[in-house]
Amino acid sequence: MSTHGYGGHSVRKIMKIHTNDPAQPLIRLELVGQVKAFALLDPGHIELSGKAGETLSAAMTITPADPETNFKVAQATARDGKNIRFEVKKNDPANPARYELIVENIKKEPGLYTDIITIWTDTSRKIPIRVFGNIFQ
Repeated sequence: MSTHGYGGHSVRKIMKIHTNDPAQPLIRLELVGQVKAFALLDPGHIELSGKAGETLSAAMTITPADPETNFKVAQATARDGKNIRFEVKKNDPANPARYELIVENIKKEPGLYTDIITIWTDTSRKIPIRVFGNIFQ
């Protein structure tokens, strides 16, 4: 069961296991639990909406969900990247584990787009961030 994308939420998964035991040919297994969040994203996604030619940008704060589990941002990549420019920086000297992601639209023509920015940390965890763009006349 993958818990990717469920941080901070409850999950419930029901599975049916077929066996060769004639007394119990089918076993129902249920997994229920709370998935700990790795990072808090504020807001939860990036939305860039406005007229073509306008400067459109948005910011997001990225903070470890558990103060005991600090991480450092190692790098950031975009799945597509052709419609956005972005930068990750530390923005709070009092909280060195807090980062700010700043995303700017570079799409010139009207249209919709989506992208995903992946924040790679110094742990084995990565943070996917959804980006939605709506450029109009």
